[in-house]
Order: sequence, then structure tokens, then C-alpha cells
Amino acid sequence: MKSLGQDVGKATADNDGKFTSPVKFTNIEPGRHKVRAECGIVLVGNVDVTLSSSSGGTTSTLVVLLFFLLIGAAMLRRQFTTLRR
Repeated sequence: MKSLGQDVGKATADNDGKFTSPVKFTNIEPGRHKVRAECGIVLVGNVDVTLSSSSGGTTSTLVVLLFFLLIGAAMLRRQFTTLRR
């Protein structure tokens, strides 16, 4: 299997033609990468690569969720306040 001309894996199909293989990139940029397997026919799949931080990723996600929760609560409160009048 190849991606951008780089060998990223090798697989052998079973008697039914099924195969699985881990895909290992030696050097990769974030984004969508096509992986191409040639075995008489050409199979193409996509691998999405994202960057994440183990130290601050959860905290920043929590802050964003909390922000939207507070905005939603404020909008609901405003809507219910206008209904009472």
C-alpha cells in the first residue's frame, strides 16, 4: 500500500479476498491522505490525520463546550423572560 508514493503497509488477502493491514506513515502532515492498494484492482481509501495535545486538548475542548452551554442557557433565559411578559 502506498500514500504519496511512500510505502505505508503490506497485506495479503485471504481465500475470500478480504484483507486488513495497519497503515504506518514514517512522516506525515495533518490533513486527508489517500492510501492506495494495488492487488489486481486498485483500492483507494482516505486517512484523516489531526493533531491533538495531550496536555491541553481536553481543557480547551471543555472551555469551548462550557462557552456554548452558557450561551445556550442565556438564550433560553431570554426567551422564557419574554414569554412571561
